[in-house]
Amino acid sequence: MKFAKFWVDVSVKVDKSIFGTNELSVWGASNESLDLAIAHATNRAEQLKMFANRGLDALRDYEYCNGYIREEVLEEIKCSAGNTIAVMTRNNYGSLVINAESVFFGDIDIPEVRFFDKIAQFFGKPEKNKTFYLDKIQKFQQRNSDYAFRVYETSAGLRLVVTNKVFDHKSAEAERLFNGLDIDPLYVRLCHAQSCFRARLTPKPWRIGLCRPVSSYPRTDNKSLAEFSNWLKAYGSAAKAFRAVNLLASFGDQSMHEHVSRVLDIHDKLACSGGESLA
Repeated sequence: MKFAKFWVDVSVKVDKSIFGTNELSVWGASNESLDLAIAHATNRAEQLKMFANRGLDALRDYEYCNGYIREEVLEEIKCSAGNTIAVMTRNNYGSLVINAESVFFGDIDIPEVRFFDKIAQFFGKPEKNKTFYLDKIQKFQQRNSDYAFRVYETSAGLRLVVTNKVFDHKSAEAERLFNGLDIDPLYVRLCHAQSCFRARLTPKPWRIGLCRPVSSYPRTDNKSLAEFSNWLKAYGSAAKAFRAVNLLASFGDQSMHEHVSRVLDIHDKLACSGGESLA
């Protein structure tokens, strides 16, 4: 998992014809100390110059090079042995997220029904709604009884969790589940880029009548800190009328792996609480 406790930024002179500006801020991070975060920022600044000299194709890969997820770490979740198995963070638009090292979460986003979809349904093609995908998950589990699932309803589709075992996000077994269960391709790419499985715990702000926070983490000046404090109060108040997910079904043997049980206790406490509306 790519998270850090210490953050610092350094300025880098760049070619305005490429970047549209003469100067960029480059962030460095560390879990050990501020000095190591400074060293990391300096190293990334040199990397940026190197990538820029190699052209735009290389620049597109820059953010994936030795990077961390720039989100505030709110809590480290540990197993009985004392090892960190997940972290809770606040993402760039202000929602709480649980990031699990090996607990398999997967999101299935269901697209809006288009005109040609309605025509296909008229001629007997099944509608690919939440019921369709829930049935697909159940049938997958029946064919693969060594997996057990818990399935939740989200605003945009479904979320599933494998409850009886844990995974490396890069493993062939995880890829088989991603493909066999129609997990959202963008979600899969994020899992690989961020070296973890992620699940949002609280509503998206635009679904509850709010904008995103004006500033981003880490906030250091008084104005940004005050603005975010006010935003957080408004978000907390508005979010009480909504929830992120509803538990729909469980398939297979529900004796849970210890790490899954620990992570789902926190997930369900936060994501399933609040008002009836999903957001």
